[in-house]
Amino acid sequence: MSSFSTGIHRYRFRIRNLAGYAVKVLMAVLIVVQSSCKKEEFIWGQNVGAITYSGNVVFLGASELAILEQVTDNRLVFSRTTGEIDKITGTSILVIGISEKTPYGLLRKVTSLQKSGEVLTVNTEDALLQDAVKDGTITLNETLLEKNFVLRSKTPGVLINESSKFFEGLAITLDKLEVSSGGSAAAELNGSMGLGAEVEISIIIRSNRIERINLAATLNRIDELTIISGNSFSGSGEVTAAEFLHRPVIIDSLVFVPEVSMIAGFEGLVSGSVNSGVRQDRVSSLSTRYEAGFWSDQPVTNTVLYDYLRPSVPDNSDLMVFSGPRVTIRLFGIPLLETEASSVFSLEKDQGSSAIWRLYIGNNGEAKIRSEIFGFAGDHTLNMAAQLSEIGTEDSK
Repeated sequence: MSSFSTGIHRYRFRIRNLAGYAVKVLMAVLIVVQSSCKKEEFIWGQNVGAITYSGNVVFLGASELAILEQVTDNRLVFSRTTGEIDKITGTSILVIGISEKTPYGLLRKVTSLQKSGEVLTVNTEDALLQDAVKDGTITLNETLLEKNFVLRSKTPGVLINESSKFFEGLAITLDKLEVSSGGSAAAELNGSMGLGAEVEISIIIRSNRIERINLAATLNRIDELTIISGNSFSGSGEVTAAEFLHRPVIIDSLVFVPEVSMIAGFEGLVSGSVNSGVRQDRVSSLSTRYEAGFWSDQPVTNTVLYDYLRPSVPDNSDLMVFSGPRVTIRLFGIPLLETEASSVFSLEKDQGSSAIWRLYIGNNGEAKIRSEIFGFAGDHTLNMAAQLSEIGTEDSK
């Protein structure tokens, strides 16, 4: 074989070796890239139901909370480290479940760690919802039923009603509930208050950003109140008749807790004895949407059926009586939605021989979507007021 042929043979052999080496290198690169992609997915996404949590989220459940010794606004103290606690770093987001010390759950961002023997102190600050949730749709559809509430407190003069097949919401009876007193003068409320509510909240998060929020709520209220006083009185008075706490609603490790307070009171003056009662069955509905940094509201609707007793009222009187619920939906203890809606009746009578009484009804209140858990610039408020309208005069009943 000539030296020229031998050189060509060696050249081809080297080319084949180089090609084989290149294939091996390419396969190795592909394996590394594939492994990196899997590792990236593991680090940056943890799926729970319909939600993908950020990879730095640490979930603390019953076993971890059993060794939680102290909870403050900016600190968690654990008696030792075990289980998921070992995963906590200075950049973790903590999604904490329900316990005696964390009745609403907690959503916290870790700022630093301190270890002293077995005791671990985790310094924290409040986290935003989108710090924890990377992607997904959070959906809360809840009808607030009496059976899911527990009584937190009530004022003397308040009786708690059980639900029935006709009304499954919260209901209380007022039996000489005092709203004004001064010496021998006193004003009392008798009657009943009821609330049935439906709440729908949808929050869409993409790449740790709030993409859209849809919120709708309907409040079905019954307010049947009579105010009685044997003496003149004036000023204003408000009483929290009863407070209720809903069982936690847990959706894909997110902890929602509704709260309801029943409020009643008066404002104005009466120059002598008064006896006046009004019943209002009122339905209020609201709806709003957040997208691309802006809120878009639907008109709030108010419908009402009413009846009243012919009032006994002295001249020179101008009195307003109000009653209704305050409803708060909390997410990890942070207010997400707050609504306050009060049925109002107003009784007026001028002074003089030709004075006649006039009776009005209306609705006061607002719904507020709180900004804190989203990090928005400010709260968003919807006005739920309905203008006073006359329902009776001296000659009408």
